[in-house]
Amino acid sequence: MSDFTGLLSFILFIGLIVGLINPSLILKKSKKPTRIKVFGLWVLSSLFIAVLSIATFDYKDKASLKKIETAEKYITEGKYSNAKETLNKIGPRDSLYLNAQLLVKEIDSIDEALILKKKEKEISEQKQQLKREISSIEKGLKIGKGETIEELQIDIILFGAWAKMIKTSEESEIMEIKKLGQNLKKKVINIQIKEFPNLRDQYSKIVSKKMWEYDINVRANGSGKKYINFTGGLFAANKNKKDFQNQLEEMLNIFRFKQSRYRWYKGADEYTYYTIYSGKDSDLVTF
Repeated sequence: MSDFTGLLSFILFIGLIVGLINPSLILKKSKKPTRIKVFGLWVLSSLFIAVLSIATFDYKDKASLKKIETAEKYITEGKYSNAKETLNKIGPRDSLYLNAQLLVKEIDSIDEALILKKKEKEISEQKQQLKREISSIEKGLKIGKGETIEELQIDIILFGAWAKMIKTSEESEIMEIKKLGQNLKKKVINIQIKEFPNLRDQYSKIVSKKMWEYDINVRANGSGKKYINFTGGLFAANKNKKDFQNQLEEMLNIFRFKQSRYRWYKGADEYTYYTIYSGKDSDLVTF
């Protein structure tokens, strides 16, 4: 209906122009056609069209107005995605389309500001976390002192957590974060080189205590304690060696033992060995 009243207004305006030029063309039945009469007729007709427009304000316009009111309510509640979804239902042919698009732009501006604020907060938190970890290493940490295998594993999990922080910092576009990550990486590599031998030595001692009642001796030796030795009559049979290795291989790999060696009696020159971890202690820990 709004299109129809718009067309009537346009026709009426054309009639006004024609009537002002030649009143008789518009006021054919009038004995004295004048420009004032033409103008008066145009005023009355315009008022009629205005009243008609208000009276015929169609359902589509009312529905669009309702959508805008709903969107505004969503905005005040901070539900920006719901607001945009509602506003995007108002099509280009709706009379309130421009109003809807202005609100959409306003929401986009709010979203951009929120995203920027969130990103700034994340960057700040990342910096602080890297600084805390660097500081904790500089103050000194107790690594490889656990009395149980689970406690030793926690030390290695810490190495893994540091590795994730380092990887994230390397992917950052912020130069300060990159530098902090590089600093942390150097310290983590140094502490791993120093502490992995202690972790392996402590692990072998804990396992040896557990295996004592089965007459199995366990010890770590070699440079960096990279070789773990199992000695006991149980290992006279090759099947027992294989089964034992299958049960322990994952754990031995976590502690980065290079080899596991099996003898069935102490002092035996020959032994069966399995190759385990082939990397370096300086390699960052990943799970």
